[in-house]
Amino acid sequence: MARRARRSQYVGVWVVAAVLVNLPLVHSTWAANRIERAGVDVTAEVTDHGVAGDWHYLRFQLPADVDPAQATRQVEVDDATYDDAVASGELQVRVLPDDPAQFQVDGQAGNGVLVVLTLLVDLLLVVVALLLWRFGRSRGPLRLLAVEDVRRGPPGAELNQVAPETYLVRGEVAEITADRIVLDLDGKSVEVLLNGHSNPVGHQQPAQVHARLA
Repeated sequence: MARRARRSQYVGVWVVAAVLVNLPLVHSTWAANRIERAGVDVTAEVTDHGVAGDWHYLRFQLPADVDPAQATRQVEVDDATYDDAVASGELQVRVLPDDPAQFQVDGQAGNGVLVVLTLLVDLLLVVVALLLWRFGRSRGPLRLLAVEDVRRGPPGAELNQVAPETYLVRGEVAEITADRIVLDLDGKSVEVLLNGHSNPVGHQQPAQVHARLA
């Protein structure tokens, strides 16, 4: 149960991380589709411009009938769009009439960096998920093949290699069938295939046996 709880916590954290990582790109894509469907094309006035390294930016104001607040907005554009806008003092903008903060510009620098970063982090999350699945999944009990009859043993748990291919295993009998027993070694299960040997030890009694890897 504790292992399941830990795995559930890991899955929950992974899901939250995946949502947070992808949310900006999803929102950007949703906004772009909305502008494409419901936007109107207007001519904005370029109020300022500048270059910082490879970054070309324009500041502009939308027409008053679209943006009564006459807020100054900024966009990063490619070289050709920048040169044309600086020369003409105008910029073609597609904007949502009911939300002038949502706009697109022909020649606008895309969200390529955001896409690449999102994909890289998504890849990392996939790797983490695979590792959690690989190492966090429940594993079956250790399986051994008896080389002698099972005997009553002293209380306690033990699993020691006593020869190159032989182990002494001791624990409480947790399960019995005709051809196998399962020993509980303080919470760790060890399955012992009887391999034709006998088992006189009853359920929930301490037993021990020499065995090799099955």
